[in-house]
Amino acid sequence: MGSRKSRRVLLRSSWQDVNIGDVAHSPGLLSALLEVDPDADVTLWPVALGEREEALMRRAVPHVPIVRGELTADGDLTTPELEMAWRSADVLVHGSAADVVNRQAELIHWSRTAGKPHGYAGVTVDPVCPPTWGTLAELQTMVEFLPEGFLDEDGREPLDSAEFIFTRESISLGYLRRQQVQAGSLEFGPDGTFAYDFADRAAIEPFREKMGLGNGDFACFVPRLRYAPYAQMRGEEPTQESMRRDAINVATSQADLRVLVAAIATWVRQAKAPAVVVPEMSYVPDYARDHLLPLLPPDVAPHVKILDRFWSLAEASAVYSVSRAVISMECHSPIIASAHAVPTVYLRQPTETVKGAMYHDLGGSDMLIEVGPGAETVVVETVTSIIDNPQRWSDLSARVNAVARSRLRQMASTILYGPPSTPHEAATVGELVGGTP
Repeated sequence: MGSRKSRRVLLRSSWQDVNIGDVAHSPGLLSALLEVDPDADVTLWPVALGEREEALMRRAVPHVPIVRGELTADGDLTTPELEMAWRSADVLVHGSAADVVNRQAELIHWSRTAGKPHGYAGVTVDPVCPPTWGTLAELQTMVEFLPEGFLDEDGREPLDSAEFIFTRESISLGYLRRQQVQAGSLEFGPDGTFAYDFADRAAIEPFREKMGLGNGDFACFVPRLRYAPYAQMRGEEPTQESMRRDAINVATSQADLRVLVAAIATWVRQAKAPAVVVPEMSYVPDYARDHLLPLLPPDVAPHVKILDRFWSLAEASAVYSVSRAVISMECHSPIIASAHAVPTVYLRQPTETVKGAMYHDLGGSDMLIEVGPGAETVVVETVTSIIDNPQRWSDLSARVNAVARSRLRQMASTILYGPPSTPHEAATVGELVGGTP
């Protein structure tokens, strides 16, 4: 950008620390910003950042300040450090996320009182899921059926007043355009996790030793319930909605896990190497032990290792980097693996939002399998292909990550310098690579 000075950025992100995917959003986007301008003045304002996760931030992006505090219902900022960051920032940015509702009061207050721009960097805006569910194609049909004016006025205000909105997949982008959202710039911008590549390589050998892997090959497998049991994870009283979701989990867990079991069994039998079951979310170690382990065939079970703790993002990134494959029912472990060109597949459950469309948009359609009828057959064929032709899958993983990071640099440039006078060369990366859902 020549000698032009970048704007001071206040990034609202780090939504929770019980999910390494949510942890990765912040250092990923911050890395993209600092790649565009290494001297950028960027401050992180986290929602939830535990001690372990803050230590990771200090290592991955050591020069980025972190401020604590909240905006009260009366419009007061609760800490002096947040007041200072709020006053000094030139732009408030909502980081990558599954929705744009939870922090909208902060963005509205900023827009009304600060007189400075705000924007969204890599978000999903899914108007139907939850509570509806379906394949990506089904959800896209539902979203496209919704009439103009479906977006309510409360949800519209912070979107209309945004200087820029980058959605992380094309279904959200199409929805906002059909709703005539009046943001200054409305484009595709990938999930910030694609730019995360920090890894705690010192953790690799202790992990191998603890899991009994020696120096041999292994693959990682990530299980998931349709709905994360947040009340259980946080020690909270369950709400009526959380009980409804728990009931859905009970009815669907075994069938969904059988798809992952098919992947594990194919790997163990054909690759003749161990399978390691690892968590993206903190509830998974107990869930895998109690629910996945009993489903394993007798000849496969002795070769399956279950990590018995919730690991850190930095350790996960390091372990993924030396694994032969990452097969995940969570969306973000494949993204983390792609930074290391590791063959990877996302097993998308029907209760997930339209965020999975990002794989299609980035030219990685082969990296996504819908969990449902016929999924076990597809996953066996896919894992067999990974074993037989690992270079093809490594190249695909690397290519998807490279396309995402290229687009992230454009998004970072808009954040730092403002929207360009003309839109970026394509409305979505999908248009560049010819991939749409």
